[in-house]
Amino acid sequence: MPQRSRALTPLMALGDVVLVVGVFLLGYWVRHYLLADFLHSTMGLEQDFRLGLTQYLVTGTIMGLTEVLLLQAFGVYGQSYGLAHIEELAWILRSSFMAMVMTFAFTFLARQHFFSRSVLITAFPAAAVAVATWHRLCRSLARRRARSRGQATRAVIYGSGDVAAEVAAHLESRASRPYELVGFIQPSRSSETARVEALDAPGDLPGWLAANSIEELIVTDATLSREELSAVIYACEQGGVAYKLVADVFALISLTARVTQVGSTTMVESIPPPIRGFRALLKRGLDLAISMLLLILLSPVFLLISAAIVLDSGMPVFYVQTRLGRHNREFRMLKFRSMRKGADRERAGLSELNEASGPLFKMRSDPRVTRIGGLLRRWSLDELPQLFNVLSGSMSLVGPRPPLPSEVEHYKRRHLKRLETTPGMTGVWQISGRSELSFDRMIKLDIYYVDNWSVWLDLSIIMLTLPAILRRQGAY
Repeated sequence: MPQRSRALTPLMALGDVVLVVGVFLLGYWVRHYLLADFLHSTMGLEQDFRLGLTQYLVTGTIMGLTEVLLLQAFGVYGQSYGLAHIEELAWILRSSFMAMVMTFAFTFLARQHFFSRSVLITAFPAAAVAVATWHRLCRSLARRRARSRGQATRAVIYGSGDVAAEVAAHLESRASRPYELVGFIQPSRSSETARVEALDAPGDLPGWLAANSIEELIVTDATLSREELSAVIYACEQGGVAYKLVADVFALISLTARVTQVGSTTMVESIPPPIRGFRALLKRGLDLAISMLLLILLSPVFLLISAAIVLDSGMPVFYVQTRLGRHNREFRMLKFRSMRKGADRERAGLSELNEASGPLFKMRSDPRVTRIGGLLRRWSLDELPQLFNVLSGSMSLVGPRPPLPSEVEHYKRRHLKRLETTPGMTGVWQISGRSELSFDRMIKLDIYYVDNWSVWLDLSIIMLTLPAILRRQGAY
């Protein structure tokens, strides 16, 4: 890890401890003072607690220190993540949960029988959100400060295609450590379509790297010949420049693979996809529990939206559309109707106004959308009936976007991998820009999710969905 990343770790760790202790003490005040009378009168909970603020401070400090040790053990402070803040939040949730369990054990061994367990339980998600927000702020400030002081890692990208543009966007805004992107180099014999302006490959690459003080070179062009790639790697090794090779996950290896050694030979072997067996049952259990709770809590909202649709454009209230789910099976997806009746028949006449890439169809100002429909779409309320699809098992709370059969007809073989898991109401695609994402970007995000699923990743996506809805980015 670079020295500047190490310098950031103590500050982040100290802030983590302070935040966890602060959240813990806030829970103590809410439980024993703000809501004490209310909980006693409505639920009969006892107000006479024998443990005071000092005991809670000690317990909160233990929880905070435990969480910091777990975050350090999991490499959260210095690790780079494929999905940046989404995956980091997943690891923070995991660490917070484990810290809560360990703190429970401590209170039991210390015989703190009058300790409020509700404070500890609610401190788990609250502390996770606070720590994740603090980490994101620290990394953002560190990137800005490093750039202003000329301390960011100077990097160059060897390639000029779509992957090069995508990696550049990540380095400049979402990388875990600060980068200063010097530019792009166009390989001498590349078959990629150029998407960014790039310099021609220099004849003396080691000299060029040294003259421009390059610290890291990232190869994004998967069409390089072995000779050119070997020359690039040798040039980096000559100049002491770190290098990374971007593997094309469609053409080279699946994300459900790992590097292994067979004797002295390095090989790539497949590993089972994560959503199977007990994990699949766990995911389904969470879907059932959360969807049933949301349907109960949101039933008044369902009634209000239904009434608004009827008053605005009449019946029907729901729009039923055929989508493709897991293993390419058709299912009937429910949404609140946001377009006028017969809107499907008008789509062919609007094909020239399509603003989406690939087989998708999207328009920012679709004339078929009703007044209430526009409001529902801006706040993603039209998707609430999909909770019934989650309850039936045709959808999950989190997963790839469910495609239309007409879209899948244009899929290439590599795109079909996203259909290996149950589609979701929300997913990485929704909290990453929704309709503003290109088709290829959406496919890559979905496949990354399929290959890297965990319950913590699901929980982090669910937690980030509400902020994404409030931002309304790509909601049309």
